This record gives sequence, C-alpha cells and structure tokens, in this order.
Amino acid sequence: MFHLRRLLLCLGVLLVSGTASGMSLADGKFFIHGYSHLSTGKTWENVYLAGNEDVGLQDLGTTLLVRALPMERLVINTQFSFEKAPGQSLEPEVDYAFAEYSFSDAFRLRAGRNQLPLALYSEIYDVGTLRPFNALPQGTYGPTTIGVENYDGLGLTGRINLPGEWMVEYDAYGGFLDLKQPLVQDCDEAEGGVCIIESQLLGGRLALWAPLEGLRFTASGFVSRDPAKAEGSHDVLGVVGAGAEYLGESLWLRAEFFNLFSEQSKARTGYVEAAYFLTPHWQLAGRVEGSRTWASATAVPPELLTYLRHREAAVGVNYWFNPHLVFKVSFHNVIGNRFAMPEATDDLAALLHPEPHTRLLSLGTQFSF
Repeated sequence: MFHLRRLLLCLGVLLVSGTASGMSLADGKFFIHGYSHLSTGKTWENVYLAGNEDVGLQDLGTTLLVRALPMERLVINTQFSFEKAPGQSLEPEVDYAFAEYSFSDAFRLRAGRNQLPLALYSEIYDVGTLRPFNALPQGTYGPTTIGVENYDGLGLTGRINLPGEWMVEYDAYGGFLDLKQPLVQDCDEAEGGVCIIESQLLGGRLALWAPLEGLRFTASGFVSRDPAKAEGSHDVLGVVGAGAEYLGESLWLRAEFFNLFSEQSKARTGYVEAAYFLTPHWQLAGRVEGSRTWASATAVPPELLTYLRHREAAVGVNYWFNPHLVFKVSFHNVIGNRFAMPEATDDLAALLHPEPHTRLLSLGTQFSF
C-alpha cells in the first residue's frame, strides 16, 4: 500500500535525510514542499479548536518549505507559514530557517531557527497528511510549554547503525526558546491567549528504531531558564518525556507521555492514538488523552480547578483521495476547561463557573505536495 511509503518518504525529507520529494528544481539542487489545512466545527457548551456553537470559526493555514543543496554536504531549510487561528487574522511566520552541514551520517551540525526535536510530531506540526485527526493532541502540542515548534541556536544530530538491524538517532541542542505560559499580569508579550517568555535552553532526544519497519521509541527533554531574572535567582523549567510509534501498512499507533516541572507549577500529559485503514481510502481513528496542571505558588479555588484539567476521547473517519489529499470528520468528548474555554463574555459568574463538558464535531481537509 502507498501509505507506509509516503510516510517514510515525508519523514525523511522533513528530517533532512533520505530521498527528497516535492517539486524539484535546478537539477535536484532545490526543492519546494507545501502543506495546507482548513477545518471548522460545531461545539456544544464551549469554544474548542476550530469550533463553536455557531460553526462560525475556522482554522486555516498554509505552509511552504524550501530546501536547497548549494554544495555537497550542505543543506539549507526554510519554512514559512500563514496561519489563521479561530477568531484571529491571517498571520505570516517563519517556522524555521537553518543550515545543516553533514560531516557524516553520525554527525550533522545545524545552526539557525531549528525544529525542536522533542515529541513524535514536533518536526511535522504542519503536515496534516501525516496524522489521523485535524488537530494534534492539545495537552502535548497545544498552547503549552511542551507544544513549542522551534528554537534558535545550535544542534547536533545523527544516526548510528547497531547490530541486529537496530538504529539509534540522537539530537543535542542549545539556544533560546519562546516558552508558552498562561497569561499573567506582568506578561510583556502574548499570543493566542498565552504569555510568550524568551528563555535559554539545553536539551536532547534519543530515538531507537527497531528491526520491525515503522517502529521506534523515543526519550527526550530540555531544561530552560529565564535570563531576565535577577542575578542569583533562578526560574528553571524542565520537560521530560517518552514516546513510541508504529507506522505500518494499515495500522498507525502512537503514544506519548510528558512531565513538566518548575517552581511555579508542574504538569503531566499523555495520549494514545490509533488509526486503521479499512481500504486504501477509508481510515478509522481513535484517541484518548489527558492533561493535568498543578499550581505550586498559589492556591487555586476548587471551582477553578477545571481550568487546569483536560480529558478527551475522540473518534474519526477519514477519506483519502490519494496520499496527498484527505477529508476528516471526528467527534470529540472533552472534560475540563484547560483548552475548551467559555465564550468571551463580561459575565464574571460564567467565567468563574464554566461548564466543564464540551463536545465537538470537527470537519476538515488537509493536503500536501
């Protein structure tokens, strides 16, 4: 079937390894790839993802990846996105722009705005044709510190073949990261309802590929600190996690768990996701996830604890016209208001006593080339 071949090809391109696809120019020295998505939905009780009670919201985005090989061993990647989050205007953004020099398969150096090698989907955030739902799990990839797409700095990466057809990939990196934190009173920069804090970081990831094609295990994490803090004080935040995935001809399985810790708060999040192709065109999908946050610095009233909780069960049906175009329909049952928020209102009582139960019917299409 075409699905496994397409997955492995796209992953190879995005990780700057393997055979390139997309639009080839200049005798194979220049490649262009593109990804787009459009989704909307109907919710009951709250606003969640690209859905509300009036089906008046939409999540729209298009991404262009330019990959150049100006000389032997040197690869330059630049990715631009134009995103329109629900209730916002279309905004351009540079997802990443980095140069990679390959000394060997085991040692490659990256410099610039790099993809953050943390979770399973971290390097393919915008490629909707590599996932079974319109949106990624929010506890891991949503508006949280864990869900950060890139960092500015230096990175080392490579792959080493092991006995018995096993293979290990590694990443080590350092630089600067824009953390996503809940809005606070002294927030200097906000985006999408979260506070953006510029931080220093060090991190790494190990990925172990098994002899069974499509199976890998990962362990990753990073530590960051706010350089704006006064000398002698430390605002250290850390993230550690593990994941596993199997991408077979018909069956896709993914599972991840992350733990966040800092002086102000801690959080745990995880999900299990499965999808199965009944035919080359029809795919069934299911996912369960949970996220929980604890505030260490302040006591949270019991009625507001729902803003720190998220539990979700989702089922979906997808129709693939071909490996590059898919239509998706899914139903999501959500408990908690960590990501499913009440409609904007001046009624303080409604905000202090939100309805914790949200249901979403999500409709969307995604394509890539």
